[in-house]
Amino acid sequence: ANCPVSSVAQKRTATSNMRQSVYYTALAGCVLSSEGLNVFAPLKPPSKSYAGPPPSKVNTESWLDVLKYDEPPKFDVLAKSIDFANCKSFDQIGEFFAEDYVFRGPIIGPINGEDVRSAQEGFNVQNAYPNLETRPFGFTIDPDNAYRCYWFERWEGTNTESVKIGETVLPPTNNDLKLPTHIMSANWTPEGKIKYICLSNPLDRFEGTTKGAGAVFGLLAGAGVKFDKLAVGDPVLRFQQRLTNALGSFGRNWSLEEDIPDWWKSKARGADKNDM
Repeated sequence: ANCPVSSVAQKRTATSNMRQSVYYTALAGCVLSSEGLNVFAPLKPPSKSYAGPPPSKVNTESWLDVLKYDEPPKFDVLAKSIDFANCKSFDQIGEFFAEDYVFRGPIIGPINGEDVRSAQEGFNVQNAYPNLETRPFGFTIDPDNAYRCYWFERWEGTNTESVKIGETVLPPTNNDLKLPTHIMSANWTPEGKIKYICLSNPLDRFEGTTKGAGAVFGLLAGAGVKFDKLAVGDPVLRFQQRLTNALGSFGRNWSLEEDIPDWWKSKARGADKNDM
């Protein structure tokens, strides 16, 4: 015969088990819904955004004011800068340059587009790193000039081809290379062309594998070239630059005076200290 007491006990046990199951299921749901623990939750955008500072309230005059315009841009400066920064060849890059384009780095320039190309082809530096990536990121518009865009670059690649320096050919090291991060900026014209590009010093000299050497100098360092000093104002470097610029055998550190666009007013060349 069936025992009614046993039947009731079984029902109570089943009910208790069901309650426990519901409880643990609900608890698991709470855990999974927690943003800190739920690995399946979709990523959310940052809770805080920053539009940048307001335009400067300090009025100054500069010879670089020629790079500012009264009318706002009629094209997307940010989008065009991103397109430019992701170009893979000099032929693509050259399409963006204005006729009076100038490049200036900490110790190189002012130099026009044709001389930049000739210098790079003379060294064969970029071809020595067939997998070179400039890895641009962090694009932003200058709050004081709607025609200027800034971004970061952190170059990396592998030296699998030789580098030519004058008559000297350096064999490939086959070493992987990561350069310290630097900042780039591009000044655009109302016609949608780049008039001026500036490249900064490395931001963190301890980053990467080149002991602080950045950009093209970092690529040369990765190929085995030794640099004792690359500093603005260094007298030995300034003498070497003027010598190699006069010989023209290593590519130009800056363009000939007649080939520098008239809008560029500074007379500082290469590693010279600022004169303006």
